[in-house]
Amino acid sequence: MARVGWRLTAMVTFAILAGLALHFGESGWTSTSVATGIDATGRSSLALFSMAFVASSVQRLWPSPLSQWMLRNRRWIGLSFASSHGIHLALILAMSLDFPDPFLSEQTLGKWLVGGVVYLLIALMALTSTDAAQRWTGMKHWKLLHVIGSYWIWAEFALTYVSHVKKGPADFYAPFLVFTLVLLVIRWVGHIKPKSPLRPVSG
Repeated sequence: MARVGWRLTAMVTFAILAGLALHFGESGWTSTSVATGIDATGRSSLALFSMAFVASSVQRLWPSPLSQWMLRNRRWIGLSFASSHGIHLALILAMSLDFPDPFLSEQTLGKWLVGGVVYLLIALMALTSTDAAQRWTGMKHWKLLHVIGSYWIWAEFALTYVSHVKKGPADFYAPFLVFTLVLLVIRWVGHIKPKSPLRPVSG
């Protein structure tokens, strides 16, 4: 499968914004509709992050045209995630400004600090998602940033869904938590497994 490039990020961003426009067009701009938009963009961000997070592991464990496509387009999938989570942040800020009560009182300082670090890492990872930036930072520092960033973002998703399961409804949020935990297992197993040697083609 071919590399899609910037078109993928543009299409994903347009799809999310179009979906939100339809949602708010039908539901209006209320605390409930904004909260629904926050949840929806959180799930779209998880879906996009998961593909970038395990792309290389899935290619090692279950090679297929789809896994190859994910690996070839991982940069653009990652940028699509950054776009989705940027929209997610915009909705959180809108909720804080337009419907602060009880939203702000339910947020702890720890949540804001951890979330702030997440968005800082996402911004840095997005800004360094070019060949030129990779050369400028150096492969060692670039890889360190993206490894630390990806695991920090994963942890934020895991903690978020642990919190959602506690608040409920647990039967709705538990599958998302399980999915997030499975991502870590796939990534670890995929990185442990050695690359398969190339087999000679018989004549």
